[in-house]
Amino acid sequence: MDTNAKSIKISKRNIFVTLALILMTNLLLSTALSVMAKRAIREQMNERMLDIANTAAYMLDGDVLESLTADDEGTEDFNKIYGTLKVFQNNIRLDYIYSIRDMGDGTFTFIIDPDEEPAEFGSLIETTEALVKASQGTPSVDTKAYSDEWGTFYSAYSPVYDSKGNIAGIVGVDFGAEWYDSTLNSNRLIAVIITAAALAAGILISFFMIRQNKKQLAGTVKTIEELDDAAQRIGETIIRNSVKKRSLHSESGNAALKAIAEGDNEVKPPTNEYEALTSSLTSVYGKLKNYLDYINAEVYTDIVTDAGNKAAYTIHIEKLAEDIKAGTACFSVAFFDINGLKKIYTAYGYEAGDALLFECSRIIKKIFDRHPVYHITGDEFIVITDGNSMLDMEILLAKFDNEIKRYNAEQDDEHKLSVAKGASVFNPKKSASYREVFIEAKERCDEDKAEYYRDRK
Repeated sequence: MDTNAKSIKISKRNIFVTLALILMTNLLLSTALSVMAKRAIREQMNERMLDIANTAAYMLDGDVLESLTADDEGTEDFNKIYGTLKVFQNNIRLDYIYSIRDMGDGTFTFIIDPDEEPAEFGSLIETTEALVKASQGTPSVDTKAYSDEWGTFYSAYSPVYDSKGNIAGIVGVDFGAEWYDSTLNSNRLIAVIITAAALAAGILISFFMIRQNKKQLAGTVKTIEELDDAAQRIGETIIRNSVKKRSLHSESGNAALKAIAEGDNEVKPPTNEYEALTSSLTSVYGKLKNYLDYINAEVYTDIVTDAGNKAAYTIHIEKLAEDIKAGTACFSVAFFDINGLKKIYTAYGYEAGDALLFECSRIIKKIFDRHPVYHITGDEFIVITDGNSMLDMEILLAKFDNEIKRYNAEQDDEHKLSVAKGASVFNPKKSASYREVFIEAKERCDEDKAEYYRDRK
């Protein structure tokens, strides 16, 4: 075997090894993306379902709910609870909302159902693990869909308390299984498509390395251009499925989503096949990178507020626990709670409440620009800063108040943005854990909220 023949054989062997590595890498990438995306989306959907159930339960009078009987239909007490549930039925995207009574023997019955074809008072409801947990005081979401005469659903349940702190009933919220499962699988499909596109690009690159002649190179260029067109269609699919996020983030924007929306910068037309190949590969690579950045952002970002979600927050506090244990921790915590958000949801609808959540997040991120902001649940935000003193935190909170005033002065809406706040600084001589600093910040926020409501009386 001459030297040239041997060189060609070794080159082909290396190319096939490279192709095998590309295949393995893309398989691992596809699996990881699918698992991460599905887990993050499920957490966000379950949190939203619980937010709705918790808000509805909070607005019901437990003393009245506990005392209702079938003969009370049409009374003032009955109509008051019926009207509250009806507001949620009409203004929030859900299938059914209703109140439930624990019969104490392992069974549960309907109390009030505001649907056009309601369940009868006292009729049995399907018992699920989540419903049992709610009857014991823990708001819960079904992990599996269940079916009854009304259809197949995933449901969230939240306890209603009376004036003595006892559980007086339960609020149930149903979401169609078809909607839940399709939403859960939407981003996973995008992850699979992106990975498949990356795999196709790897195969095309390997094919180019094997086939060096100009004719086949021109065919490769054409195929990559088709791949580029396919990647462009993926981007358009992502943009169409992100209408809400783009409307809220029109100015600041999610960086990855904004990169997808803006597309490629203008490039000089290629003069030969080699330049065309380089240009096409660069374009495909840029698109795939934007799509992967978008999915990664979705995993750790709250869709409504563009702040960090519970998964990102959990990772951060786990790192703080390690720093505290090592004696290197130096941080502060700021806690924010939007005043009157539940009333905004009830009076003005779901979109108005979400808009206020987003604006609050935007202002917090503007003031605490170097520090992570987290939206964990409901109307609350948490900021964890690095090494600020209490004086620094007070200055930042004062700037935050001024920014809120400026924002409200520019709004014509009837519902202005009002936010209670509190902060605390980690002191290793006083605190042994992150939770102690968090609790102190929340207590100061609660004091600020109480003062706000006293002033409004």
